Amino acid sequence: MCQVESEEGVKRAEEISAVDGVDCVQMGPLDLSASMGYLWDPGHKKVREMMKVSEKGVLKGGAYLGGFAMPHDGPIDLKARGYHMVSGTADVGLFRSAAVDDVRKFKMSLIQGSDDEAEDGKDGDDKYWSE
Repeated sequence: MCQVESEEGVKRAEEISAVDGVDCVQMGPLDLSASMGYLWDPGHKKVREMMKVSEKGVLKGGAYLGGFAMPHDGPIDLKARGYHMVSGTADVGLFRSAAVDDVRKFKMSLIQGSDDEAEDGKDGDDKYWSE
């Protein structure tokens, strides 16, 4: 299994898919969008066009087609375009969500900590938080 995540990969998707031993080619929409200059924008029209070119190449080459369901491109849409395997999320999205949640918890602890200190007779001037 390998992944297509650059314009060069898209150009060679059929060739990659036809390699003996390559059973599945995974599309990488986030990495592809970044390589095209549209960081974090896999829904951009030019990125979507490149994805479709790559998808057709993979299917023509003979390997299974795999990819990631995205808010703009759900699993049913992927199935309709010939995908054999669909992942529900991407590692980057999971890491980002976890980091945002940690920051939220940290900010809440600072706010709650300030209230606790005020009750203890401290004014909390040595604490800070940002939005």
